[in-house]
Amino acid sequence: MPLPHQGWMASWLSNHFRIKSIRGQLTVGLAATLVPCLAIGFFATQEYVRSRVYRLTEKRLQAEAELISYGLRQWGLGTTSTLEALTVTQPFIRSSVAEIQSTFTVLAADNPRRLWRFWSASNNPKLLAASPPVTAKATQAAEANQFSRDYYQAALRGFSTYQVVQSKTSGQTCLNASHPVFQNPSIGPQPMMDVGGMISDLLGTPVRPDIAGVLVLCLPLSNLGNETGLVELFGDERLSLLSNDNKRDFLSDRKGFESAVILISNSGQLLFPDIDWGSSEIPNIQDLAKTTVPALLPVAERAQRGEEFFTRIKGEGHSYLALTARVDTAWSLVLLLNERTATADVTAIGRVQALVALLTVFFLLIIIAYRSRSLSRPLSTAGDALQQISTGNFDVQLPPVTDDEIGGLLSNVQITANRLKCYLKEVTSFAVTEKQIDTAKSIQKDFLLSSLPSSPSYDVEAFSRPALQIGADWYDMVDVGDYAIFIVADVCDKGVPSALYMSVFRSLIRSKILDRCSEIGGLPDASSVIRDAIEQTNNYMAGNQNASMMFATVFIAAVHKASGLVNCICAGHESPVLINGQGLDMLSTVSGPAIGLFGGVSYSVFSVSLQPGDTLVVYSDGLIDARDPLNVGWGVDRLRELLSVTRVNSASQLMSSIISRVDEHMAGADQFDDLTVMVFRWLGS
Repeated sequence: MPLPHQGWMASWLSNHFRIKSIRGQLTVGLAATLVPCLAIGFFATQEYVRSRVYRLTEKRLQAEAELISYGLRQWGLGTTSTLEALTVTQPFIRSSVAEIQSTFTVLAADNPRRLWRFWSASNNPKLLAASPPVTAKATQAAEANQFSRDYYQAALRGFSTYQVVQSKTSGQTCLNASHPVFQNPSIGPQPMMDVGGMISDLLGTPVRPDIAGVLVLCLPLSNLGNETGLVELFGDERLSLLSNDNKRDFLSDRKGFESAVILISNSGQLLFPDIDWGSSEIPNIQDLAKTTVPALLPVAERAQRGEEFFTRIKGEGHSYLALTARVDTAWSLVLLLNERTATADVTAIGRVQALVALLTVFFLLIIIAYRSRSLSRPLSTAGDALQQISTGNFDVQLPPVTDDEIGGLLSNVQITANRLKCYLKEVTSFAVTEKQIDTAKSIQKDFLLSSLPSSPSYDVEAFSRPALQIGADWYDMVDVGDYAIFIVADVCDKGVPSALYMSVFRSLIRSKILDRCSEIGGLPDASSVIRDAIEQTNNYMAGNQNASMMFATVFIAAVHKASGLVNCICAGHESPVLINGQGLDMLSTVSGPAIGLFGGVSYSVFSVSLQPGDTLVVYSDGLIDARDPLNVGWGVDRLRELLSVTRVNSASQLMSSIISRVDEHMAGADQFDDLTVMVFRWLGS
């Protein structure tokens, strides 16, 4: 699906490079659509695959972390067992220095990198035995500092602990594992723990008097990887992601590293690898902030608290995937893997995908540009033909067309040219010119009274508006003797045919009324006059004009000016509304059918008596059928509602209210039908 901006992009490219041909615009438009879609699809695929790779990498790192943790726990158990086994032997219980030194010599021969120490248990501790041997100066420095060691204080209270310290005897940073030697071996120590962060709790425990000495195993951090088996473990084929990149300066190398394993104690000390921070201080996780991966510090702090999680961190120019795992209650692991290593296959596949996509787009655009030539040529031919047609030359002959959309276009252009040629002939022969229409409008306007009769006994107003240029509604009024006769009529349909029909029956009705008045010298019987006029006109129209199948609805009323008596005929017309002192009354009496439908029809006359101020509102169906933009008609109910709340002060004021209200309802919509309204208000004699 094209993106919203792609149409704009294609338009901008076409305008910027002034591409006018359809061939070029089609090529550019498809490129502007295809390239972003492919790019988004490529990006979405890459992100999905990367997320899958991250999840798989997390699981693999978790498996490798479990393997490393298992190895470390087994090494710790072995070291603890060795210390416990030595402390229950007689030489250590009796503090036999010669025998202890001999034991140390045997142990050193087996593992010369280990440093063994045996201290007396007192407020002034003495180094009784050591392997390898320690100089007198180093011994003196160590004895002066030993009582302040946390692990020594813990041992005096019967606790087996370990602690990273700076050894005074060797000058190395060591992981010291200490174990108290009890005079009564049946009383064993507590499980070995990291003394860091717990010394305040341990010092609250009193010094035990049954301590014969303190056995200390010093493991240099520089050899901890070999000692614990971590270095050897990196060669295990089960650790497929991790490699032995734990060099002393790997966290300071701006070239980055592939993978690493960091061992952290719960006191925040870095046990592995042996990182050279350029000082003699004990390595701490806070020093990670000074590396090329400062984001590693928050990860290490959470690992120190025992949290296990997987995350992605950024260094200087490199990103790494980090996983933390708990070894035991005292140690935690942080496993690092260069993101580039983890996603190497994804990146390689992405390059291949990008190359394939670019080649696909390139060759596709070439094919489109070539194929679009077969589209642009017929379009140019069609354009030339349409230009000739626009100048009035309809004698165009297009070449044979193919059976496709382009062929259909050329065929339609040819058909249009042929039809326009025929239409031009027809219009030339039978067209009604604008001048003829204007003449017809003027003639029809003459049918409508330019001014209505006036009298002190009544107030009258009329309004008519055609839906088309020529209307078919009609109103008329004559004032003869004691009577005022007014008519509102509506011919079926609208336009020129209806207007012609209207002109005939309007003339007939008016002439019949005037002829009767001249014959009898006034209107002694108004009801017979209007009945004769309607019936004679109906008989003529039905007998002579019925071939057109047209008809007209008529309301005619003769009002006695002195008494207010009204004689009415309603020939199929809309029911007028009488407004009097009691409210509204619909004059719904039907006198007979519409004029022109059936010959020989007799029409009945009904009467209404008006009181001074009573008003008759007569209208054609164009008033109540007026439609709004939603095609909803105005309707009789809205007319009644308007008339019931409008105070009638004059016929013109009421007419203005009706027309303005119906125009509001139409709200600019096209007029549905001819609209005619007459308001007659009897004022009294």
